[in-house]
Amino acid sequence: MMPNLIITLLINLIFMFSTGKCVSSCIYKAAGDKVVISFNDAKLQKDNELRWTHDKQKVYIRKGSQIKVNKLNVNEDGSLILENVQKDQSGEYKVIIYDTDGKLIKETVQQLCVLEPVPEPTVIFECVEKGVYLNCSAVNNDEVVVSWMKNGIKTNATRAILHVTSSELKPGDTFSCTVSNQISKKSTEVVKPGCSFTDLHTTTANEDKTREINNQSENINIKGDYENTFLGLELWLMLVILIGGGSFLILFIICLVCVCRWYGRNKRKAKEEEEYRLTALMPDHTNPPDEQYMQTTSQRSSKSQRPLPPLPSPQSPSCVGPP
Repeated sequence: MMPNLIITLLINLIFMFSTGKCVSSCIYKAAGDKVVISFNDAKLQKDNELRWTHDKQKVYIRKGSQIKVNKLNVNEDGSLILENVQKDQSGEYKVIIYDTDGKLIKETVQQLCVLEPVPEPTVIFECVEKGVYLNCSAVNNDEVVVSWMKNGIKTNATRAILHVTSSELKPGDTFSCTVSNQISKKSTEVVKPGCSFTDLHTTTANEDKTREINNQSENINIKGDYENTFLGLELWLMLVILIGGGSFLILFIICLVCVCRWYGRNKRKAKEEEEYRLTALMPDHTNPPDEQYMQTTSQRSSKSQRPLPPLPSPQSPSCVGPP
């Protein structure tokens, strides 16, 4: 197993030096700094072809004196210059150099890691029944490393929250924390937790008593509220609902009576009008005819019915006898 690993490493080294390719570790820089990325021992000639890429994207290409791509600044020796570098410019930067015949002279890959400086930390402590909790603030990502000092001696704690038990905490103990990353490091001032565990127990007992009194008061208030309710509703609210509902019912009944009366009146009026029309159209048999009118009419009829004169009889021809 071991000889195979050694052989593999030797082959990789031979291949790297034969091709002129070199891969470096990450270069850590603070945001806002000026960064110059060079290609170490290689010397650039004027007629060489120079190529720079950022995460496989072409940012600078120069062949001889002709510049084909110019997205970033490059100085005379071919080094890449990044002014006011930001976190989004982190990544892989690759430089390739060819001679005039197109033969590879140098290929270098470098990783750039841009970080924000750590903020100013502070220590906040909280006394509890079983000790004290100390919180080192300003820890906002995994790139920050935390360390704790107790009485000026570094501890093994590496988390943002430190718990010290009451048996470990002595009067006059001091604490401080330090936060750091690859580009910055800041520490807090010394903090002396003022926790008195005797007073703490007394305070805890008083808090429990106060909590019990508050619970009793809440129960009394709940009981009083329940007595002043009916079916889960306040009595005054029930009274308002009843009064409002009764008023609405009375108003509804009045409206209903008015509508019924109006409808009956209209129906009776329509019936009377219909009877009047029928009476006007039918003859009146109850009133006898006028006697004088009937007598005059009879006389006129008699005069008009006088007997006609008789018709003349036909004349027969005269007979002539013998003389």
